[in-house]
Amino acid sequence: MWMDNELLQHEMKQIESQLKKSLKTRNKTVQGALEKLQQSGGKRLRPALTVLGATFGEYDSNTIVPLAASLEIIHMATLIHDDIIDDTKLRRGSETLHSMLGKDVAVYTGDFLFTRAFMLIADIAEVKLMKDISKAMAYICDGEIDQNEQRYSKNTTVKQYLKRISGKTAALFAMSLAAGSYKAGCSKKVVNNLGIIGRDIGMAFQIIDDILDFTSVESKIGKPAFNDVIQGVYTLPLIFALNSKHKAETEAALDRMEEDHGESLRKVLEKAEVIEKARKVAIKYIEKARSKTMILPDALGKEAILEIIDQQISRKF
Repeated sequence: MWMDNELLQHEMKQIESQLKKSLKTRNKTVQGALEKLQQSGGKRLRPALTVLGATFGEYDSNTIVPLAASLEIIHMATLIHDDIIDDTKLRRGSETLHSMLGKDVAVYTGDFLFTRAFMLIADIAEVKLMKDISKAMAYICDGEIDQNEQRYSKNTTVKQYLKRISGKTAALFAMSLAAGSYKAGCSKKVVNNLGIIGRDIGMAFQIIDDILDFTSVESKIGKPAFNDVIQGVYTLPLIFALNSKHKAETEAALDRMEEDHGESLRKVLEKAEVIEKARKVAIKYIEKARSKTMILPDALGKEAILEIIDQQISRKF
């Protein structure tokens, strides 16, 4: 498995240590919540990709570890704000920060994390990298705004959905691989290619995540099933169904969500065969990422990136 990579194992421990230092605050209540947030872990894919991207150049732990940690902190901050907007009660099986402390404190905590991330970046990054990370954050915000504007819209198109996730999810995946390789002094071509690979991994990751919202159970994904639909976030399988001959049945099933807890919707999505259709879109992004990775120069992290790519299709949470 990709996590067996010795360099990655060592560096991920250093990143966890850096996160612990950076998430300290004088407010004991917020401190406790941030410790729980860190301990809940998550996949840590973004910092892992930063480390792996840097192996294509001159690897320097002194700059890569804080860079990787800063990108993970940005991710944490976006999750806090995302949970507030969606009024999500659970994240990774644990109570969300705003559920514990209230929305006001949660907003300030998310803002606090952004400042911590940029303090780390400022110590090791030149102006260009700062600009690139700021640009990625702008894409993330654009994606979140698009998602909010499209809530409960039964006319959302596949194109709008792909644009949305390209910002809210794929932008940070792209930045993680690109920033690591840039900081390690890789050529512009390698940095650009790794950024594209990261974007394609992020697109597949989000599509699979959205499929799991329909097909998995709460104990597996750490949040209620059909959570996105309940919040009015219509993702690829549902968009496919709403743009098919099963449109009327799908709309009727949406109207019965509270009544039957999504059972009607589950049946109509199965009937319309849209889960598999959405999975095929994810596979296309996986194939693109894999083919582009194969032509990269040899590096310590290349095999691990290929394993991460292939893992997306089979993951259950």
